[in-house]
Amino acid sequence: MSFNLNHKYWISTSKEISQLIKKQNRLKKIDPPEEKSVSFKIFSELYILYVELVNKLTFIYYNTFQVQKRKVVRALVENATQQLMLLKEELKEMELSEYTYMDKALIVRKLTPVDLMIWRSPQFLYRRPLDIANILVDNKLYMNDQEKEQSDAKDWTKISDAVALIQAHERARSARVYKANINYDKKKFLEVKQRKKVNYRFTFKPNQAMSIPVKRTIFTADFIKTDESCKELRDKIDHLGGCMSDDNIEDLKEIRNRAASLIQSWWRAYKTKKIYKIKKQFKRELLGIRKIRQLKRPNQFSNSVLDMYRNEQKRRKLDEEFEQLIMDERTRLLQLRSPWMMEDISDHIRGWFAEFYTATGNFHPYPDPVKNGTVLVVIDETMDVGAFQESLTKKPLTNEEKKKIKDKKKAEKRKMKEKIKNQKIKDAKRRKKLKDAGIIDVAYSIASSKPIVNIEETMKQFSIDWRNVDEYLNKNHDPIKAWVTEEQLDVIHHELRELVDEYMRVEYELLKSALAADQDEPYKPGKVKNKKKKKGKKKKRAIDPTGDRTLSSLYHELKDASVIEEVSHRDFNEFIADFNFIADDTRDDDYLTTVGPAKGDIKMVVQESMLGMSEFDIAKPKSILLVGPVNSGKKLLCNIIASELDAVFINLSPEKVCNFSQDMDMFLHIVMKVAREFQPTILYIEEAHRVFHKKIPPEEKDILPTLLAPYIQKKILKPIKKSDKIVLLGTTSLPWMAKPLLKRNFQKILLIPKCDYGTCFLLWLDLMTENAPEALENYAYSALAKIMKAYNSGDIANSVSNTLSVSRKMRLKAEALNPMEFLEYFLTEFFFPLFPPEDKLMDKFNKWFGFFFKKKKMRNAAMAAKLAKQFFF
Repeated sequence: MSFNLNHKYWISTSKEISQLIKKQNRLKKIDPPEEKSVSFKIFSELYILYVELVNKLTFIYYNTFQVQKRKVVRALVENATQQLMLLKEELKEMELSEYTYMDKALIVRKLTPVDLMIWRSPQFLYRRPLDIANILVDNKLYMNDQEKEQSDAKDWTKISDAVALIQAHERARSARVYKANINYDKKKFLEVKQRKKVNYRFTFKPNQAMSIPVKRTIFTADFIKTDESCKELRDKIDHLGGCMSDDNIEDLKEIRNRAASLIQSWWRAYKTKKIYKIKKQFKRELLGIRKIRQLKRPNQFSNSVLDMYRNEQKRRKLDEEFEQLIMDERTRLLQLRSPWMMEDISDHIRGWFAEFYTATGNFHPYPDPVKNGTVLVVIDETMDVGAFQESLTKKPLTNEEKKKIKDKKKAEKRKMKEKIKNQKIKDAKRRKKLKDAGIIDVAYSIASSKPIVNIEETMKQFSIDWRNVDEYLNKNHDPIKAWVTEEQLDVIHHELRELVDEYMRVEYELLKSALAADQDEPYKPGKVKNKKKKKGKKKKRAIDPTGDRTLSSLYHELKDASVIEEVSHRDFNEFIADFNFIADDTRDDDYLTTVGPAKGDIKMVVQESMLGMSEFDIAKPKSILLVGPVNSGKKLLCNIIASELDAVFINLSPEKVCNFSQDMDMFLHIVMKVAREFQPTILYIEEAHRVFHKKIPPEEKDILPTLLAPYIQKKILKPIKKSDKIVLLGTTSLPWMAKPLLKRNFQKILLIPKCDYGTCFLLWLDLMTENAPEALENYAYSALAKIMKAYNSGDIANSVSNTLSVSRKMRLKAEALNPMEFLEYFLTEFFFPLFPPEDKLMDKFNKWFGFFFKKKKMRNAAMAAKLAKQFFF
């Protein structure tokens, strides 16, 4: 993004933020809506506004290089994303589900559920340190000149191979054209031009190799088709005009005109049909009936990651220059201004001494360092002359009176705390009472939101600080030096004041002692209360058994053991699924949806769960379990998450873990150390129900499936901190075969719903377009989707890939594709026909999910209470 575009984008976005703040300020004053639909509408509209805001701020942040402004934009992005997640949680509480539907609010803003996606890959990637990134991948950014030359040589080798392949195909094409021209009637339409013969002269002697050049046979012919232009045709007719009568000439002209008109009419008809066909195809593409084949560049993701790291290097360079500017400016100020500043501070303190001595004949108590010393004098938080004079005339308080005053202040403070606490309890009870009645206090939710407060304060401070700064003139991203000077002056002033206070305290004590000698009073030096140094809690350092080993050796040890697996790049677009577009229209009297989620809805939930893996401070679950039948896309989602995050993929399935059964503590220590150092990291368990088996099947006893179960909570989940970019991902197709401990070890459980018509239609349309777009343009995707919508998406993908093999694609033009061929895969590929999952199986999944999922329990309880109420009345 160019500087000008980014600048204009920021201006428009800042205006939208100010409008959003005004809207939220109005909502803070409204009474709690009695209707749940009104509250849901307010939160859904705010959620959509924050989605748009986060998308815009994210783009602005990753294209902003000015150090001081980047700090402002980062704070806005982080707080806006946090507020977005809070709004989503509120909507989930109202829906009693992980899936929310706000189609009515989307229609008003002319948006679709796709626009609610806030995933920006690779902009949400977590930046690894350079030394860690060098271990993972050979990146040209981190190479020296010699290594770059070697890497470029490898790339050129690949390009030369591609060029050789293209040249071979071009020679074959030229040979086919040459053969066709030979078979053509070249006497009438072609002229053969052959090059002149080249005479070669060479000699050789007995027992001597032949000299160079060697005579070779040359056979090259250029075939040129004669071109008869319209001018030549007119010349022929004019030439014949001398031997033709006038009537014949008129007839010939009429024939020519009719021929021209006929040709023009046919050409216009052809052109009109072609334009109509293009418009029809565009309309079908717009409606989603037809799709254009997308050609993906093989290095598209890696190139985008490379560009991101280049921008990151540019930011890092600007940060280093900014830090150097701070150090230089601090050094300059210390050299030029520090003597004058110390003199000004000491003169000010002496003037303060003289002021009180002239008015009262005594000196004000010197402020203690624990209260920031004479800073209190500057900010006018010390006693004035009158108050100090009254304190001198008062009788000194006894210890009992001091104790009473102290106890009275404590009692008032305690009373105020209890009052605030009681008010909070009262408000909490009121909100709970409203919530039980289905009423949400919208004003309190918005007013008590810390991210909203932070956004308002950030924009307020930005409007103050940047009102006189013309950002458009700063295209080189230079820092604002005046702000650096002011900040360093403030820091130096506080540092020098502490130093001056120590010397002036000595002078103060000398003045006090001289005053006591003049008044013949005993002199008692004052006690100084210094700042207490915070003593950090001494934590026992855990003994690292691999402290003598390098990170590279630990990483390659796990990689050689196939625990760390390489994942081919997949993006979220490859998880083909449609959204539920009818759920928002099927709400009951309690404003709850009566239709379950579609397969596309789970993609949005997974993306929101992974937002915490970015560099921003966003809440995320430590562990996620994907539940669903076989071939429903669970493993695909895990691969997509790992590749989109560019994460290290550590496979902790029983097949891998059983090889380390002798020393599990050391194995898990290495795993967690590598995961923490190389984050973002995905810890993956395939068919996680095996780890928590109720009864181990005989065929699985060799791999010790339950070996990892006792260690997951203590060795894996507990060491993961909130700031760590580590997630435990699990999949299972038989969750009821596991103990309830399975649910306790996974913080979020997502049930992948069965395939519906919309998802099945998109699958057929996408897969068949990618495999054979031209031959299948008029294919009946809708009929295939209706017939096979009960099958899982993996089964349909396997059917297409097996049916449209390379040999079958080559025969498509000669032999049209029959829909029965797709059915043959399900009938003949296996020992027995492959049928779609039964409804009983999906009911079993729903029953298990409803037993463990809290919101599902609440929804079932609400539905049961409603039915009981209807039956009772």
